[in-house]
Amino acid sequence: MDSLLTPYLASGVCVALVVACSFKLLRRPNLDHIPVVGPSSLLASYWFSKGFEVDLARLAQEGFDKYKSGVFRVANLTHWVVYFHSSHLEQVARASEAEFSAFHASDKSLKTEYTFGVRMDEPLQRLLIQSHLTRRLPSLYADVWDEIVAACNDLLNPGHNEWKAVSVVRVMSIIVCRATNRVFVGLPLCRDPDWLDFNVNHPRVIMQEARTLRLFPSFMVPFVAKFVTNLSGRTRRGVALTGSIIKERLQHMEAEGPDWRGKPNDFLQWWLDTSQETCPVMVMRHMLSINFPAIHSTSTTFSEALLNLAASPQYVQALRDEVEAVVSQYGWTKGALSKMPKVDSFLKESQRLEGIGIFGFPRTAMTDITLADGTFIPQGTILSFPIYALHHDGNVYENPNVFEPFRFADIRKKGFDRSRHQMVTVNPDMLAFGFGTHACPGRFFAATVLKTLLAHIVMSYDIKLEDGKPRPNSLHLGRSILPNPAAKVMFRKRVY
Repeated sequence: MDSLLTPYLASGVCVALVVACSFKLLRRPNLDHIPVVGPSSLLASYWFSKGFEVDLARLAQEGFDKYKSGVFRVANLTHWVVYFHSSHLEQVARASEAEFSAFHASDKSLKTEYTFGVRMDEPLQRLLIQSHLTRRLPSLYADVWDEIVAACNDLLNPGHNEWKAVSVVRVMSIIVCRATNRVFVGLPLCRDPDWLDFNVNHPRVIMQEARTLRLFPSFMVPFVAKFVTNLSGRTRRGVALTGSIIKERLQHMEAEGPDWRGKPNDFLQWWLDTSQETCPVMVMRHMLSINFPAIHSTSTTFSEALLNLAASPQYVQALRDEVEAVVSQYGWTKGALSKMPKVDSFLKESQRLEGIGIFGFPRTAMTDITLADGTFIPQGTILSFPIYALHHDGNVYENPNVFEPFRFADIRKKGFDRSRHQMVTVNPDMLAFGFGTHACPGRFFAATVLKTLLAHIVMSYDIKLEDGKPRPNSLHLGRSILPNPAAKVMFRKRVY
């Protein structure tokens, strides 16, 4: 649905506000003891909503700077969001789901019941990522590398000694989708144009649907979702692409047993082997839910890194020297990536400087809780953390607003807690992959794709920005940070 905010829905927003204010006022958590940044009331936030979309980064920075050791809150139309300080990270990160729930907050933000049709806290999904995907990365790596090389050949290669302008966001999304789905669903589906289009475009649509549903109080969401979401359409399209594959695999399993000849080694098969839920509709929806973060966050990170590389060509040779030396000794293997600290650092610094969101680390207080400093958080409170402000804090990072690609490699070279500064390591100073119990379980796979793609590009191509044009600025849209969709980078096949 291209236009979600129709006049009918706009009127619905106004009605929802009146009803919510009249009947739900007393049911909201009492947060009067927590200072406010921005609009002083929920109703005022409605009139401020357009400015809120533009100025969210400013509000985050204002609150982060003003309340150095405490919490603050920001009005979000239908509820308050409390933003906590880094001193609270350990307590919130280690808390159980019965105290601070990450999954409840995620479901509330993405409205997953109406956008995905499955919950994001599916235990089997997380288990398979940890027990199968992460542990099997060394044996899966050849497929990842093969798909990255094939995708780059298909999408990046210009004519002999010619430069080719490439739309960064669009093309990197396709390459990441192919590499990711080589492991998720295997060949030939991972190269199917319809499957690629389905998975590359659905995050934008889902986030638009969820953004609209968040305008309404929870008791109105089931009704409004009937008009603003297209879950049934996504389901039909997804099943049309995957249904025959799922049924064929199930037939092999029934006829030949668990170790049938030619059995694929991919996430889809792991799910069918392990889950009691093998209905094609539900299997497809789970595949959709795992593709959503894998493609969106990974392609966004790499698009920013690629723009940084094109804008800073003086660092290309150092990356090439590192990759060439490692590959000549270890080949293109998963183990080789761990010996590329500059590649790792370049990507991690791109995550730090740009990131994918102003805020992150969402939680819902499932019961009344008192933080270690005495701050009382009542049940039902939505919490988050100003990640962007932390990653640009001069007390944490020297020259925080400057892109220093080998910042983390230099720290590791000095011997200061080397593992702490790897891309996949989560700590209170770097929250790109989260922190604590709910740190992103797929970060090891994401880092493998990112590092392989960067290493392959610096070895195979010369790149630059379009002549005379500066690096396009990232877009800050509400809580999200996105690479400029109009950004282009020039590619030329490297001649050895």
